[in-house]
Amino acid sequence: MKQLHNLIITITLFVAATTHATAQDAYLYIQGDKSVPFYVKIDSVMQPRYGKNYCIVPKVHAGQVNVQILFQQNVYAPKFFTIDMPAKGHKGFLLTKQDDNFTLNDLDTKAIINPEK
Repeated sequence: MKQLHNLIITITLFVAATTHATAQDAYLYIQGDKSVPFYVKIDSVMQPRYGKNYCIVPKVHAGQVNVQILFQQNVYAPKFFTIDMPAKGHKGFLLTKQDDNFTLNDLDTKAIINPEK
């Protein structure tokens, strides 16, 4: 009886650990230009800023994510983007300034995401 009890506990812990390992969220990386410091909001929540020209956001939910880029001292108007995040893994972008417009360039697919108007 005690062996059965230990076996059930072991199986339960294994299933819980496996489920947790497979249910991890993705992370988002945005690299900017050194001359234009920026901040990031994800779904209206300001993200911590660890550097002036990059942002790493852990535990981003899968699906469409609303990203707002704000610029230090409001040098430029905020830019709004919608990004499709995978269930696992990561998405990386380069924030690029072209004339007076900013785009997010996907580092993996080379796709260009324009801000919403």
